[in-house]
Amino acid sequence: MRYALLLAALVAALVVATSAFAGKGNGGGQDKKALPPLGEPVTTLVSGPTPIAPSEVPGAGIGSITTGGFADATAAAITPSCGACIVTCWAGTARNGPDDWSGHVYIYQHLYWCGNGAAITYATVWQSYEQAGWYTLTNAYGPWWSGGCAGCANVRASGYILWNWKAALVNVSHSGTTNLDTTMWAWGGVSF
Repeated sequence: MRYALLLAALVAALVVATSAFAGKGNGGGQDKKALPPLGEPVTTLVSGPTPIAPSEVPGAGIGSITTGGFADATAAAITPSCGACIVTCWAGTARNGPDDWSGHVYIYQHLYWCGNGAAITYATVWQSYEQAGWYTLTNAYGPWWSGGCAGCANVRASGYILWNWKAALVNVSHSGTTNLDTTMWAWGGVSF
């Protein structure tokens, strides 16, 4: 009798565990979906904003590193919105992506911008990516400018990645999209 009760409890536990990982399929040949990975994407400022010299800012951005004819970060630049302002440049890195016990996939935005406290005078951004464990990066898009401008109080860069998560020993998978929108402010701040 004890053996039969123990066997019934084990079978019930196995059925519950199997149905939790099998997803909600109708058995009609559709792929079974795993429970979503534990790591929800969270945007993080990995480094910065750190003041840098204008000579350290990469080219090919929007605006002009030299504002009002002055080439260094301590020179005064005349703008209608702030009078005589000090132009400063910054660098920073933002990251977003799922991360859990099974690995991670990240999108990074490497930010460089200059401002005078009232207006962005220059900005440039590039992206990089990292994957580990059961996560695989499938596609990456961006960066592009999605808001603000040179001459505005801020400028926003956007990008996103598509990724897959696949268990190593069983045929279950999950896919997702991770967006990264980073706003750089003329006074040196960063927001998401």
